[in-house]
Amino acid sequence: MFFIDQLFVQQDHPEGNLPLVGTHVIERLDMETGEKLPPSVNQKRLEGSFSTKLTIRCNGTRVRVEGNPSRWQRMDNLFGLQTLDECIEVYNHVLAKYDLPPLTKNTRLFHRQTPDGKSSSLVGDGAEITSIDFTQNHEIGQGKEASFIRGMSSMQIGRARKPKLYPNGMTCNWGEASTWIMTKLYCKAFELKEHLKKDKRKKDGVSPEQLDYIEKLIDYCEKQGVVREEHSLRQTLLKRHNLHLYGLVTEQDFYKHLNDIENAMNTLQVNHDEHQSIAHQLLNAGAVNTLRQANTTMSYFAMWQHGADLRDVLSQRQFYEHKARLKQIGIDIGQQFDVSRMCPTLKRSEVIEVKPLRVPDWYQLPVVAQSNILPFRAIA
Repeated sequence: MFFIDQLFVQQDHPEGNLPLVGTHVIERLDMETGEKLPPSVNQKRLEGSFSTKLTIRCNGTRVRVEGNPSRWQRMDNLFGLQTLDECIEVYNHVLAKYDLPPLTKNTRLFHRQTPDGKSSSLVGDGAEITSIDFTQNHEIGQGKEASFIRGMSSMQIGRARKPKLYPNGMTCNWGEASTWIMTKLYCKAFELKEHLKKDKRKKDGVSPEQLDYIEKLIDYCEKQGVVREEHSLRQTLLKRHNLHLYGLVTEQDFYKHLNDIENAMNTLQVNHDEHQSIAHQLLNAGAVNTLRQANTTMSYFAMWQHGADLRDVLSQRQFYEHKARLKQIGIDIGQQFDVSRMCPTLKRSEVIEVKPLRVPDWYQLPVVAQSNILPFRAIA
């Protein structure tokens, strides 16, 4: 089950006269006309319980909030808020403390005026989502997280988004600098340990009860082998598919853009321990029609294994034809061969069983009303 991990949202109020909220403001004038332009206000950073942070900003007409509503006022966010309405409720509570109007749902749409030759875009009368992250947890099995992530890093996903495996082997992302979508897999226990180290170094310290809870959470993640899957949907994608209009979209509307990892896992279900030749794997997967085609593709696979760049050997059409065949059995010849990153067996009933992580009965799930009664303060 996906839940929301991060949300950037803003709303314009053309009538203006809203209080300026930030840490400093810069007044601006048009040097040619002398016309006064909207002021530039930087963001105000807020800190809640357990060192959680949000940022808010208002320049008199536009209200903007950035942060992680599932993490706000909580010790962790292994499981978070599943609906946009819950997230916006958290944000509106914060905005009310600064006498700012709440973020509201869109009820009407207008075509935004654009320069000649540019396509028209839709704008609503409510809040606009500029970035949103959806995440879910996979239970891989104790000690298998690194091999799973390393194996997944052998694959391009989506539209040829190349993997970037971190040196520690515990994180891999695709499309890091994309304005469209960024996808990530990482070991949750490793990430929690890194945060715990930071908590222990804090001058104020962390209560023994909080440390015990986090230690229990880390132990649970280690025993289950939790790998976190995150999809960060950026503004370009949201606007292209009209997903930026809060109130006119549902959570389900986003889900069809979150299946790249699932699709990649489905191509990695061949058991490489069966000692089948590449040719027979291609035949069994339906990637080719004849054994002759399979043997031809297998010969190019062997060349790739020995370091050849097949783009220099094949025509562009041939390269993509053999690449498409091999991707169906979990091999991506578009990547440089690396024996340490060969795909693990992902047959879900055998070596690595991938299943959703269940919520333990002792876990403290997010409650919006509880988050909204805790105090917070501005830190910058």
